[in-house]
Amino acid sequence: MTDQFPILKKYTYLNTANHGLVSQDLIDYRRSLNEKMRDEASMFTNHRNAFIDEVRHSIANFMDADPDFTAVIPNFSTGFNTLINGIDPKAVVLLLKEDYPSVNWPVETRGFQTHYVAIDEKMEEHIISVCEKQRPDFFCFSIVQYISGIQMDLDFLNDLKKRFPNMIMIADATQYVGSEEFRFRESGIDILLASCYKWLHAGDGNGFICVKEEVQKHIFPKEIGFRSARNVMNSNVTFISRFEPGHQDMIAFGTLQQAILKVHELGWKKVSASVKELSIKAKAAFEKRGLLTPAVCSRKNHSSIFNIKGDQELYEKLKAHHIITSLRGDGIRISFSYFNTEADLNRLLEVLDL
Repeated sequence: MTDQFPILKKYTYLNTANHGLVSQDLIDYRRSLNEKMRDEASMFTNHRNAFIDEVRHSIANFMDADPDFTAVIPNFSTGFNTLINGIDPKAVVLLLKEDYPSVNWPVETRGFQTHYVAIDEKMEEHIISVCEKQRPDFFCFSIVQYISGIQMDLDFLNDLKKRFPNMIMIADATQYVGSEEFRFRESGIDILLASCYKWLHAGDGNGFICVKEEVQKHIFPKEIGFRSARNVMNSNVTFISRFEPGHQDMIAFGTLQQAILKVHELGWKKVSASVKELSIKAKAAFEKRGLLTPAVCSRKNHSSIFNIKGDQELYEKLKAHHIITSLRGDGIRISFSYFNTEADLNRLLEVLDL
């Protein structure tokens, strides 16, 4: 791991929730594409359409989605704003209170009739209650909360969809995709978007959106550009192609494809199972020290993101011991990825106990 991620030789990196690492293999790949652009220019970039189509199919296969309803996007926020620009202004929208700003702010600034649910011990009960009373048209949320690490129960989402089939669920998977295997077709989620610089460790400037076909009857994106018609004059512009209206970065999206291939190479046992075991141990250790909120302690399943009680002084103390974390909310955010080990957790606990 240290050959692929040299930063691990110097630091205990517990900050994937802020930014994932970029491997040496991906650096070498990006360099090779840059050299092709230097040496071949348009003779290389003229293959852009076929290249992006290949990336799109890799994403769809990875997420178990329909490639005809999958698009590459530079980041979650761009895709999400394009999406909700196509929603009826009179729509009723359900949000989670204090969810990621890139989820809530675009909704709030467009004047939709909006209702909120608190992220607490009874979050799922609150969601059902609001859905019964207000019958929202859309439910927009993060699968994993960026501050607390609280993860939405996917089985609950499946049940929610069965109970309220007309409510379209739009999920931000930025803090989730790449952390465990996921099957979009089998989920209750209707639209899933993500930036991929965190848990997929794919670097900046790449993301994707997966949509279930029936959604296009209810949302009408307006964005358009030459690539929306696949660079062919008078060609049909489809629902999903409106998310790719212009120039697409071959290096950024090629890197995303390589990151997906890396997950396949490592296998989910390495990428996900080992992290879950580490997270269970971390949660128990943090609970024992009284560092977690009741909402987190009460949940059976949790992500690999934790927000522990702490302040600027503790953050600086950890940094002085070469432990990289983030100040978020009222505490310090810790996050574990597949390159982290039990030794990393023990090192953290050792410094916390000083």
